[in-house]
Amino acid sequence: MPREHKIRGSEGRDFAMLERNLLSHLRLAVLLSLSFASLLLNTRLPTPSDPGSAQTPQSKTGLAISWMELMAAVLAIAAGLWEYWQGYIDMKTQRGFLRATQTHLAILSVVGIVVFASCLMLISTDV
Repeated sequence: MPREHKIRGSEGRDFAMLERNLLSHLRLAVLLSLSFASLLLNTRLPTPSDPGSAQTPQSKTGLAISWMELMAAVLAIAAGLWEYWQGYIDMKTQRGFLRATQTHLAILSVVGIVVFASCLMLISTDV
């Protein structure tokens, strides 16, 4: 039999915010892992006028960029789990948790730098 639970403040909205942030981190990790797989497999869509354009030569630069993307995906998942866990503990102990944690900011800064650096490397080289 269900029990009635008294809602204090905005617990439901805060929990939904935590889940939404975690899912955003997971979506970023999926996109980074897709970029990893694309670079690792060295796949490109061929143009209709040149069907052989899908074949590109393998290079060491593409391999290095792809592994950086995979590490950034793992870091994005770790940052999302860190933020979710800290927010859940703060919500459970009824503390305000809308403060920025330095650990989460540092991890996502590293992910952002990796994405920016890989974009620059892909623009400057023919991978």
